[in-house]
Amino acid sequence: MQQGKVYEQMQRETLEGRELEASVLFRGAQKLRQCARKWEANHTTEFDDNLTDTLQYNQRLWSFLQVELSNPANTLPETLRLNLLRLSKFIDKRIFTLFAGGGTVEDLLAIARVNERIGEALQVTVPSHPAHSEAAMSPAGFLDIAG
Repeated sequence: MQQGKVYEQMQRETLEGRELEASVLFRGAQKLRQCARKWEANHTTEFDDNLTDTLQYNQRLWSFLQVELSNPANTLPETLRLNLLRLSKFIDKRIFTLFAGGGTVEDLLAIARVNERIGEALQVTVPSHPAHSEAAMSPAGFLDIAG
């Protein structure tokens, strides 16, 4: 087994909860950014296969998140759950456009930024002062993904 595969297997076995979710989101972002770097040379079968794999990975990831966010037993505040579900519609639209052969490198990067911001938020411990929790939020109260 390749060294990278062994590491990934160990991560799956040792990470739990938010750490695992953040790790999966960061992995999705990494895959998207790798495709974005090779976007200009996208006329190869290898690129097409990699893009398809990357989009499928992110689609499964976001489908899982949608199920979790829709679960009434989910402990996240309802407003946050609804905002993340709305954001998932944005992600779905970008992924389906890319699957259909449309879209741009910016669509890949937008999904990557969303994954990274949510992953970062999952890694943050609960602050002792409420003002700190708003640092990653835009003035409108949404995660800042423009990065």
